[in-house]
Amino acid sequence: MSNIYGLILSGGSGTRLWPLSRENFPKQFLRLHGDKTLLQNTALRMVNMIPLEYLRVISGSKWHDLVMSQSCEIFGDDNLPENFIIEEPCAKSTAPAILLAVEELKLQGACDDDVFIVVPSDSFIRNIKTFTNALKTGVKAARDGFIATLGIAPVRPETGFGYIKQGCEFDGGYYEAEAFVEKPDLRTAQKYLSEGVYLWNGGIFIFTPERLYSELEHSDPELFSTAMNGNIRANFKNVKSISFDNAVMEKAEKVAVVPLVNSGWSDVGSWDALHEDVLECDENHNVIEGNSVILDAHNCFVHSMGKLTVLNMVNDIVVIDTPDTLFITRRGASQEVRNVVKFLKDNGMKDII
Repeated sequence: MSNIYGLILSGGSGTRLWPLSRENFPKQFLRLHGDKTLLQNTALRMVNMIPLEYLRVISGSKWHDLVMSQSCEIFGDDNLPENFIIEEPCAKSTAPAILLAVEELKLQGACDDDVFIVVPSDSFIRNIKTFTNALKTGVKAARDGFIATLGIAPVRPETGFGYIKQGCEFDGGYYEAEAFVEKPDLRTAQKYLSEGVYLWNGGIFIFTPERLYSELEHSDPELFSTAMNGNIRANFKNVKSISFDNAVMEKAEKVAVVPLVNSGWSDVGSWDALHEDVLECDENHNVIEGNSVILDAHNCFVHSMGKLTVLNMVNDIVVIDTPDTLFITRRGASQEVRNVVKFLKDNGMKDII
């Protein structure tokens, strides 16, 4: 039986949970639910499925110390495998990063028929057993000759995600991935939800190097040529920046999707998502984090770890208080934090983003 390797993508930086997440401290390193970070919980989920010796984190040098310290915190200093971090020379999106990791692991002894599971580092999953079982089905699909992905069963008409159209069922509990669809408008997202055959694209991939290279040969000959010559690391700075979805999944011939149902998955992509999908609400649908009091208020989110923050007789408010920034917005608009960050950057306030 072939081995199973796990790859955690942790090279991204982002400010979607600004001002708590920053360009120098992205959300995968935050403790947003319980005493462990998103990265730590991701790693712990993966070792339910594979031995620690086959787990790797793909990251940039910028995050090396954070990845190591948080990984040592949960696994112990002496237990991490050698070359635990596969370091990207620079940021080039997910396709070059994944190909780099496959190349490195093959140099360390991985075979073309081994199975690789690739997951993002910054997702939240409540039902670990459901997730693990879906991964097992994805591994079976990969061993049957497919590139597999997990599609998250939607719980609302979401315009912030790409979608996968679920096709016919194959033997083994997985389905044809009939189409990959870009982020829809609200009306289209509502239609997808009602039809019941569209799944959120969560960026989870399962494959063997043999199938990956076979698909890459026709989906992106340029990347294929670099990968087959063993030159990804040597030429990384010159490799084009392209996502794995664009380079492989959307053009691949043999793609399977495994529905991930009732898993409590969230990409934690905004304060609203953290409120709705991750944290527990009170009877008035409020979430209180830290030193906060809410009186006669509904549907509010407050994160205040310093001075006392009091909300009185207000509704639909998000308040994030950090040592250097106070951010207030209305519920439903927290995705627009990108505009705030852009404004601050454009006006010379880069030190707080």
